[in-house]
Amino acid sequence: MLTCGILLTAASVAQTSQRQITVTENIAYRTDVGPSTVLDLAQPTFGPQQNRPAILIIHGGGWSAGSKNDMVYRTLMIDYAMKGYVVANMNYRLIQEAEPPACIEDVRCAIRWMKAHAQEIGIDPNRIGTYGHSAGGHLSLMAGVAADSKAFADGSDPWKQFDCSVACAAGGAPPTELGRPGIPWGDRKENWPIGYIGKNKTPFLVLQGGEDPVVKPNLTEDWVVKMQRAGSAVDYVKVHGQHGVAFDQQLEFTRPAMDAFFARHLGMDDPTVSFEQMKVVEFGGSGRNKAVAVRERSLSDFVVYRPMNMAAATTQRGRGMFASGAAQSVKLPIVIFCNGGCMDTSIGYENMLSDVASYGYVVVAIGELQMAAHHEKDKHTPSSMVQKALDWVCQQAADPTSPYYNKIDTERIAAAGHSCGGAQVLANAGDPRLKTYIILNAGMGKMKMADADAKSLKKLHAPILYLTGGPTDVAYANANMDYKAIKKVPVVMADNTQSGHEGTYGQPNGGANSRTMRAWLDWQLKDIQENEKIFIGGDLAGYEGFTIQHKNYKAKSAK
Repeated sequence: MLTCGILLTAASVAQTSQRQITVTENIAYRTDVGPSTVLDLAQPTFGPQQNRPAILIIHGGGWSAGSKNDMVYRTLMIDYAMKGYVVANMNYRLIQEAEPPACIEDVRCAIRWMKAHAQEIGIDPNRIGTYGHSAGGHLSLMAGVAADSKAFADGSDPWKQFDCSVACAAGGAPPTELGRPGIPWGDRKENWPIGYIGKNKTPFLVLQGGEDPVVKPNLTEDWVVKMQRAGSAVDYVKVHGQHGVAFDQQLEFTRPAMDAFFARHLGMDDPTVSFEQMKVVEFGGSGRNKAVAVRERSLSDFVVYRPMNMAAATTQRGRGMFASGAAQSVKLPIVIFCNGGCMDTSIGYENMLSDVASYGYVVVAIGELQMAAHHEKDKHTPSSMVQKALDWVCQQAADPTSPYYNKIDTERIAAAGHSCGGAQVLANAGDPRLKTYIILNAGMGKMKMADADAKSLKKLHAPILYLTGGPTDVAYANANMDYKAIKKVPVVMADNTQSGHEGTYGQPNGGANSRTMRAWLDWQLKDIQENEKIFIGGDLAGYEGFTIQHKNYKAKSAK
């Protein structure tokens, strides 16, 4: 029987009614090993009372300290219950009471307890996820990787007739590798996630601080990469921070990632989450508006690179059209991006695209979000994907329920593409919504590709930038032919003379080509007129190795 119920109330997300939950404390999920094996249970009293998704929270503390009563875990329990999950927040035997793997066995038992009491507590036993931080992160990942392991003494588990598999598992700063100093049981491979590398049916989310002095990022990444290569679904979010990431640091990144992860894999319709998946590239870029890459529910075959904090990004004080002294609300310009090879992945360009987004842009790139490069061959995409992206941003801008409402500016849209992706841009040159074009290491010349040819140049109606990689760039000749053929619109040819066809896009923050692209966007879409000196005035300070020519322009700064 469940006792000690406490009624809690909080305003609903929509602010239209009150949501209430009950918290039942110190429920024994096993009684055969001592008093430590208890949990608190938070249950929503609103909405359906059966078949809810559930989350099990596992505290940290180096396996020797910590408690479910720590405010961070108790608050997390209440927050997720207010979203509609049934949430269990557990204690387990610390190493002073029983040497590991007792703590692993306790987590397995708590999962089985939840399944054994699924009808009583109103959950779907097939929709249980786990989350833990630090030592709790280790235990959470173990729940995902080792559900079928025979290495643990579950014989005394009172619920052993139930399986202990979970639908998903998340861990913040989770120790994954064996052989940790000072831990007597640390050299036993079966006790660590690294001992279970393989294709696992459980999806994982790993949250890691890039400056963590306790759990080294290189060890976490070793496990993540090995699991991804083995075919497991592992979302990895690495942000600036130390050991408190997902605990009391960088929550503006890590909590939305957790919300999206649980909503997606536990089947929760959470109106506060617009995206299904999130990735942080190079700590969010070099700009002040740290960026994320997200897979939006309403546009799952694209990646949206955008500032994490959209509200802060749209409050600007600066140059160009934002040059007034007081901070003011502005809408963010948009870039539609087409990939080289006309492929359905932007992972080769994510350094550049995330960096551009960190300077106050929303970039919509063709292809699903990839946590790691796929081993299978990527697929070609049609040029009509550009129209789909344009239609989506216009819909989002007009939808009051969208997180992009009043945040993006459909009057300031650029289209950019690399190689075959540049041809996809030219195939859509006549779309009046486009205010500028960027053709990266591409050109039509006399060829036909991706529904574009030399005739497509006649549909251009806005300034265009060609960026090439010198004579070794296979697109160099065609780009120069296009430059000569364009008669009516302003055109700039920027040649990074030694970069070749692949450019610098995979370098940190996208390298010099990314910086050039951003300077063009700032000029064309943010009216930062000083950048005219780069493209028209011949001021190439900071752009060593570039040559630039232009035509059909009357430069204000040219002499």
